[in-house]
Formats: sequence, structure tokens, C-alpha cells
Amino acid sequence: PLQRLSLTPMVEMADPVGEGRLRADLWFGYSNIFEQDSTDTHNLYLDLERLVTALTVRYGVNERLEVGARATMETTHSGFLDSTVDSFHRILSLGNGDRDRFPQGAFGQRLERGGELVLDVEQRGFALEDVRLFAKWLLYRGADRGSALSVRGVARIPTQDNRVGSERSDVGLMLLGRRRLGGWHLHSMLGAATVRRAPELRDLLEGSQYFAMVGVERPFSENFSGLLQFTVQSPLVTGFDEGEVDGHVINTVFGVAWRTGGGWRWEIGFQEDTPPERPSVDFTLQVGVSRSW
Repeated sequence: PLQRLSLTPMVEMADPVGEGRLRADLWFGYSNIFEQDSTDTHNLYLDLERLVTALTVRYGVNERLEVGARATMETTHSGFLDSTVDSFHRILSLGNGDRDRFPQGAFGQRLERGGELVLDVEQRGFALEDVRLFAKWLLYRGADRGSALSVRGVARIPTQDNRVGSERSDVGLMLLGRRRLGGWHLHSMLGAATVRRAPELRDLLEGSQYFAMVGVERPFSENFSGLLQFTVQSPLVTGFDEGEVDGHVINTVFGVAWRTGGGWRWEIGFQEDTPPERPSVDFTLQVGVSRSW
């Protein structure tokens, strides 16, 4: 929730969709979130479950250029997975982040500094979170199509506010790469985004953000692949000197993707925060489907 006050990067392949082709993507991400940190200067309490529903449409203007738009819906509530996550962490001997000190099934999105409320977000029921407009331009593609490099620009228009300070539109620019190495594929992303802050949030948020991703894909057949992805994002919140509030966001994603006839593509992934002492989501189960014409 702290990172989503601004533009969060969207990871995708370097290749545009192709001239005259239309692709629609529907993506669901269900997250369990718990972060609690209290010191003499601040108090952070994030305890919720969130469903993100994203619909993306893109069109290939030519072989090198695609344009598109994405609408993101957000649903937040107290949830039902707290006991499951607690057991999962214990089985794997992972940190439990003081979960035992708070009741299960609770809800909160609050951040206070020096007794002043700086973030307070209520539950939302399938509300439009933001709209994004983007374009991707292919800079290079190998003669054997074994590699690709592209640049992607995106503008985010927020539609939800927290009750302390309004969110503003931001823009981002990223470089996307793909390289085939024997039976493997290497994917990468490097980018930056503006953070346009409301006056109420000016001393709380950084003025820009940076992010990077590296991923490996292992095809097991012509239509089925396994994926491992590692992402890092620079802090958005500043001035707390506490990793759970203003540390780097680091996540690892495991997943599979496969294609079926008629232009359908499917994906299932699992995201875990690594390490847990960061402002990262505890875990996210993600499912996506796309269709190309």
C-alpha cells in the first residue's frame, strides 16, 4: 500500500505485440499484507488482503510500435488467510513479523509520524484505482529473433485518494530486454518514474523512483514454460530510517505460462517478499489470461 501511492512498474516482455495485432490481458493478484512497526517517531500498521484486477488492451501500430491502456481495480478487506499465512511461515521457518501480537482477520492501512496521521486508507470494494496509457517502441531485434530491446513509456492517472493527501499523475520510462541463451530465455527491465507529491505528502515521499527486474524462463515444450523473476524497487516513503517503512522493495516470483490454440495465453505465479523486513507484500497469488487477434 505504501508503494501504490505512485506508479508501480508493470513487468512484461520486450517484444511489441506485432503489426495489426490486438491483445487483451486480464490479470488477478490476491495479496495478504501485514506490516507493523512502532518507534518513538512513528507507527505503521498495515493489515489487509487485497485483490487487484487489471484489464490491459494493446494494439500493434506497426512491427516496432504498440500502444495501449490499462485499468486497475482494487478490492481491500480484512480477509481470511491470516491463519494460513501464519502456518506457512512457521513450516518454512520464515519470520512472522509480529503477527502473533495482533488479532487475525483485522483491517488497517495507517501510518503516523510524530503523532500526526500521514496515511489512512479505508476498505474499498472493486474501486477503480488508476488508468495507465503506454507505448512500447522496439529498438533492436536480432536477426534470428533470439534477442530484443525496447523502450516503454507509461503515464499513470490515479482515481483514488487516501484521506490525508491526494495522489497525482506520474510518468515512467523503462528499458526492456530479452535474450535467448541456449535452452533458456533471460528477461530484464530497468526504469524510473516521477513521484508528483501533494503538498500534504511532500516531506513523506521521494521525488522519483527507480526499479529493476531480472528473470529467467525455461521452456519445457513449445507452449509451456517455467519462470523465476527477481525485482527491486527504490523506496517511495522517506524520512523514517526504518526498513519496513522506507527500505527497498524486493520480491521473488515463481510461475508458469502456457499457450493454447486460438491465441490464448495463461499464467499462474506466486510472489514472496525477500527479505521480509521490507515494505513488500507478504505474498501474492497471481493468475492471468490473454487473447490475441
